Amino acid sequence: MKSSLRTHSTRVLAAGALSVALLASGAAAAFAADPVAPNPVAGTSTKSPNLATKPAQPNLKPAMTATSITIRANRTDVKSGQSVTFTGQAKGLKTGDRLELQRYDGSKWATVKTVTVKRGSSYTYALATKLTGMGKEKLRVVHAKTMSPTVTVTVK
Repeated sequence: MKSSLRTHSTRVLAAGALSVALLASGAAAAFAADPVAPNPVAGTSTKSPNLATKPAQPNLKPAMTATSITIRANRTDVKSGQSVTFTGQAKGLKTGDRLELQRYDGSKWATVKTVTVKRGSSYTYALATKLTGMGKEKLRVVHAKTMSPTVTVTVK
């Protein structure tokens, strides 16, 4: 009787230690995970948004965040040879990722300049380039399969 009580106590102690270890690793993963953005639904109150968090699953890879790139030109009308600065945000990318400024030449997109994403405020970038062609230039910023909307600059 004494040995079965000792065996039972050992099993309970081992199960309890395993449970504590699993809970601790799950809690650490839950705190490390980014919360998912609120998804407002028509007819719900905006006073208390429904924030869902990623489940704590330590052996699974984290979900990829959606990437988006914005672009803005400091001037949309320039003389040939003048510099234009393009700025924007690259959300969902990592600091140090490369962005390409591309120009549409009428049949294909060609890379004009490359820059890296900076952490600053919300992963911003800035690209300055001189436009020498005449007419309307279509430009965009690209990273892998993610691209910004097209910006048109008129060169006179």
